[in-house]
Amino acid sequence: MSKLNLLIFTAACSLLTSCFKDEPLNAECDIEMAYLHADNPLEMFVKPTDSIATTNEAARTVIFSVRKGTDLTALAPQFHITEGATISPDNGSTHDFSQGGVSYTVTSEDGSWQKTYNVRFDEKTSAATYFSFENFFLESGKKRYYIWTDKTEDGTDMLNWASGNGGFAIVGGKATPEEYPTAPFDNGYEGKAVKLTTRSTGEAGKIFKMPIAAGNLFTGSFNTNVATKRPLEATHFGDGPYCIVNKKPLVLTGYYQYTPGNTITNKAGEVVPGIDQGDIYAVLFRNTKADGTPFYLDGSNVKTSDQIVALALVGPFDKTEGGWQKFSENFKYIANFDPQVLANGGYSMAVVFTSSTGGAEFVGAVGSELLIDEVKVIME
Repeated sequence: MSKLNLLIFTAACSLLTSCFKDEPLNAECDIEMAYLHADNPLEMFVKPTDSIATTNEAARTVIFSVRKGTDLTALAPQFHITEGATISPDNGSTHDFSQGGVSYTVTSEDGSWQKTYNVRFDEKTSAATYFSFENFFLESGKKRYYIWTDKTEDGTDMLNWASGNGGFAIVGGKATPEEYPTAPFDNGYEGKAVKLTTRSTGEAGKIFKMPIAAGNLFTGSFNTNVATKRPLEATHFGDGPYCIVNKKPLVLTGYYQYTPGNTITNKAGEVVPGIDQGDIYAVLFRNTKADGTPFYLDGSNVKTSDQIVALALVGPFDKTEGGWQKFSENFKYIANFDPQVLANGGYSMAVVFTSSTGGAEFVGAVGSELLIDEVKVIME
């Protein structure tokens, strides 16, 4: 064989070998969905869709909502996990959940990463109606940002609040927890409050075309897995068992202060004329579609979905003066309120605060600040 032919043959073999090389092993290790099979689901759950759990990724907690008095001593939840990952204890194995949550560890396909989730079964209870914002803690893992929660009567964390802090963590660099868009504030109307600040996301944010991150806080959950790809879908307003109401909401009240930042910019970083505005609102909606599938609001439809039954709109608003201002806004019902749907756990409520009304589209002014405290929903 000539030298030329030998070189060609060697190159061809090299190319062929490269074609058969394995793809890199997956480094992700998430519980993507959890569910529980029950022969008679309505004996355990208020509605069939409750057999699908809510995952709070920031707190690494998976919550099933069950009827009061449910036997929790021998349950076998099932998990959809990241492709190639493994879970311990075994998927579908039976455990006693009557004394609290059970820890499950997910290991990535490449063996380099692990996440431990607390899986628990909580007895059904209504959404909280008084929010003092005194209960918060640092997220699991790297403890980069704060998470807020209300408490049940027995002291269990509801994990009913979420924010965009998890998205900011992707681009926020070395920001301290207090420098995140949503952080505690010491000098509240009473005790602690929440401070929402529109922040720059720096050079990393420009790469993702997300130059700002508005401070926000809402009842529901936040999906960090889609935060940079489909940001409007990341905010799950009113998602989870602790957003379901058992009474008719009438009035949204509380205290706030707002100071807009100096210059509004858009997604491209261009200056936009005008003054930034903050927003406060609550939305009551049907949490199940006509075909029986679960439903929550997101950034694309939080004020416009045809599932909405009532809204209490405090904002948008400009700068406030003179310290803490009280707000009080009636819920305006735009669709029929059905007592039978209420009795069946069919209504959920999202309470939402943001430091920039255009934050979902990355329009806002860096430095805009909204302080929130002592919020209540007056029920019928």
